[in-house]
Amino acid sequence: MQNDEQRQFILTPIVIILQDTVNACKGIGQGIETQSLSEYVLQTTFLKMTGAQEQKLKGICWEMATDDYDYRYQYLKKNYGECSSYSDKSCVYRDLLAKLIKLDKGFCVAKLFDDVDVTPKLDLVIAQKVGEAQKNQERKKGRPLTDEEKEKMEAGMRKYYTRNGLCEKEQEAFSRRVLFLNVQEMIDRIVGKSLVAQWEEHNYLNYMTLWKGLSKWSFATGDLLMCKELQEFYSTVVYEHRNKCAHNLLSLQKNLPTLKTLEEEEFVYDNYYFRFSVLVLLDEIFVRLFKAYLGAMARYKVART
Repeated sequence: MQNDEQRQFILTPIVIILQDTVNACKGIGQGIETQSLSEYVLQTTFLKMTGAQEQKLKGICWEMATDDYDYRYQYLKKNYGECSSYSDKSCVYRDLLAKLIKLDKGFCVAKLFDDVDVTPKLDLVIAQKVGEAQKNQERKKGRPLTDEEKEKMEAGMRKYYTRNGLCEKEQEAFSRRVLFLNVQEMIDRIVGKSLVAQWEEHNYLNYMTLWKGLSKWSFATGDLLMCKELQEFYSTVVYEHRNKCAHNLLSLQKNLPTLKTLEEEEFVYDNYYFRFSVLVLLDEIFVRLFKAYLGAMARYKVART
């Protein structure tokens, strides 16, 4: 029974915490008098989401340790801390992936995203492919393409993909990007018309504009949880703020950004909406991987009986 409860907790999306926050704010009105609550509510939600994710990863490790005593011996010798830093999360990811491959020799990470429907965003694929093809042609010809050449190329590629769809390799690559974009759509459906978005409207508008530009960053490719750029983004935007909030450093230090910091391009990402989205993206990866692990373990136990 306890294992069932733990598995249910691991499989429950942490975005539900964000939905709970929105529901809780419905009774306090929409006026300016609620502004004083914004940082408290957003920070509390952020800490609940980071805390839930950390407990999930610890639960995943203990699930593996329960199923495999050799892993338990190794796990108890390791130190994953609070499972909050990128290195901690990456270790859990690699452990879970290694266990999964051990149970299912034919498993590859790309299978995690087979159910992602890329059809609604096919235009995005075509635009990306057209852009790449145009650059290649311009490089070969040594000159910019004319408008007529661009239109002809786009029409041909659009016709091809509409008729044939994506090949397997393209499907694997683009399904991750679609999942990345779907995270924003999920966040927007929950908070878009609520106080959670209205409190920091400027930041929210920046988030809605800029999140798409980050979708070129890769994640869950082989044994790499996040590409270098996404690792740095997590560490600076999510992890550093998590430590400030969790250890109450905001009340002990002068943490107001300098004018130089405000001028930096990266400062526009320093808000809760990007933090929520990165946490939800990580949650999607681990939930999908853990589901695959449970399935493989179930098949393994059946085969042994």
